[in-house]
Amino acid sequence: MGELYNPYPKLPKNIRQIGERDQIVKLYLEDYVNTYLQKLYPAGGQDLRIGLLLGSSEQHEGTPYLFIDGAMEMEDVTRDGEKVEFTEAAWKKAYEDMEQMFPKRTVLGWFLCASQGSQLSPLNYWKEHVKYFPGKNQLMYLNSGLEGEESIYVTSEDGFYKLRGHSIYYERNQMMQDYMVLRKDVRRVETGVPDNVVTDFRQRIESRKTEVKAHKNTVSVLGGLCSALAIVVLAGGIIMFNNYEKMRQMESVMVSVLPEGVKNWQEYDPKSDKEKLSVEEVPGQVYPTEPVEHYTMASEPETTAASAVPVENGSGETAAQETVPETSAATAGGASNAGSSSASGGAQAADQGAEAAAAVPETYIIGEGETLHGICLKFYHNLSKMDEICRINGLDDPNKIISGQKLVLP
Repeated sequence: MGELYNPYPKLPKNIRQIGERDQIVKLYLEDYVNTYLQKLYPAGGQDLRIGLLLGSSEQHEGTPYLFIDGAMEMEDVTRDGEKVEFTEAAWKKAYEDMEQMFPKRTVLGWFLCASQGSQLSPLNYWKEHVKYFPGKNQLMYLNSGLEGEESIYVTSEDGFYKLRGHSIYYERNQMMQDYMVLRKDVRRVETGVPDNVVTDFRQRIESRKTEVKAHKNTVSVLGGLCSALAIVVLAGGIIMFNNYEKMRQMESVMVSVLPEGVKNWQEYDPKSDKEKLSVEEVPGQVYPTEPVEHYTMASEPETTAASAVPVENGSGETAAQETVPETSAATAGGASNAGSSSASGGAQAADQGAEAAAAVPETYIIGEGETLHGICLKFYHNLSKMDEICRINGLDDPNKIISGQKLVLP
């Protein structure tokens, strides 16, 4: 319940009241800022020292609460003695200094400090206040010399009037301390501070800048390395994907030539094929060592072709002997039995050639995962018919066939 109900803004703990409590505007001035403004006075021919009051503001039940924890002097804003003119260049420089020295603070008004004995009147600067600091709750702080009389004016709903009083609060205001050291105004606020304080502070500022610059360079280098690594990983992934596709194509080609019932090469056993291999004995002392094929003189010069040799039998009829391989011819017995043995062997070889030709269908429908190499090995047991199949079916590339395609086989 305490977190939800908070009747006032979060106020500083250590507070000292100056004057009476104002009922329209509640002003809280930080002690370092108050000390800085009271000790600030013109020097080196100056008539006025002018700057900005920085801090934050809150509203509660219509009452504004102003918290001033920064005071920053502006350069080149005085003209002809005590005249004031805020140029565009002066504003630009002031906002740049605010960003560096007093981040996340807003402008809540301005201050004017004159030499001791000067009489600063708010009526002399009323026009400048309305022109450069319009709006409600904008402060004008006036101070005359060292420990001189100070007065604070504010614009509110009731008009422009002097505050009846304000509060001084105490906290560790590091931003204001650093600003005072950087401006060398610490000598006018705290006596007895040695010169090495300013030197140490400047050295810390420079070392901090060097660290920030080195950090930025490191981040840039790491970003470049990460980009290069990402490119290398992407290129490697593309290469691996292409190799994977090639391996899949090669696997499909190898699977197409496996024997029936074998799903992959790990299950394939060459010894089992040798055990299943059987040699059929053909009557007539003919032992085929390889399937009978239709050879031509051009493709197989070693093959000896036997022309139709007439052999007369007992009834006077003539039998034509077909072409057989040299290794298939066998003679047994004497010269008188040679004719009858050759005729019997030729007839058996002719029957085998006819069966081999009949085993090859005229057309074939390509199955899933089959290749042209596998189809040639399946029906012809070699690749000699590859070019002829491509020519008959109009194939430019033997690797470009699809499942369900119809092929005409020679």
